[in-house]
Amino acid sequence: MQNKIDAKHPILLVVLALLLMSFTGLNTTHFYGNTPVDLKGKDPLKKSTEVSSSRALWKQYTYSNYQCLNDSTLPFEAFQQGLKGFYNLKEEGELTNDSILTIIDFTQHSSHQRMYLINVSTFRVIDKTLCAHGKNTGGAFAKNFSNRSGSLQSSLGFYITAETYSGKFDYALRLDGVEFSNSLARPRGIVMHGASYATPQFLKRNNNVLGRSFGCPALPENVAKKYIDQIKEGSCLFIYGNSATYERRAELIHDNSHLEDFDLF
Repeated sequence: MQNKIDAKHPILLVVLALLLMSFTGLNTTHFYGNTPVDLKGKDPLKKSTEVSSSRALWKQYTYSNYQCLNDSTLPFEAFQQGLKGFYNLKEEGELTNDSILTIIDFTQHSSHQRMYLINVSTFRVIDKTLCAHGKNTGGAFAKNFSNRSGSLQSSLGFYITAETYSGKFDYALRLDGVEFSNSLARPRGIVMHGASYATPQFLKRNNNVLGRSFGCPALPENVAKKYIDQIKEGSCLFIYGNSATYERRAELIHDNSHLEDFDLF
């Protein structure tokens, strides 16, 4: 009898290899066709397949509700990102006023009504209005964004609306930034307020370009209180703009954990 295993007996080699793996805890995943199958009876692709299916449903869901808005002036990408962040914040229990999603689209010309109030139950645009951006963010178009104090620039991303107060802007709404891109909103004094330079009358006098703030999202002074009262105290505000840096790092628009349970929506 030979002391060494004869390499001509492949069946014996396979049996010994399986025994070795069972004792050492090595990976026992094999392929059946092109699909990896766990020998313990678990399919490692199952969760991945479920997530992929949920993502497909999510795209269908967002596009269907985007069409309900009946307002193509708001880009689909802005709506999709805004809605994902809204649901993530809602799931985390951060929103006490979860009936409205506000989106400010700073990719549009400043003469456009680019702040949208969206009812997230019916997916209807409740209202929209003019909104000014920061002095150093750009002229007619918003191009540069910052979270730095003294930058006089607007900050992109998700905010949770907070309390109102009366001060130098008359009636204003404090905003709490919840991302790397706007975390200093409160200490910077970034608030929503009314301004004479954010009105249709100013557009006519200024070559169809709004005036600019010190970084605040400023609204027409005669309607600012109406909008502020609708979204104050715990609603989601999303400021959208052309920024690859923001989109690459924004956790709220990349967090797909809720897609595993699409029934949430």
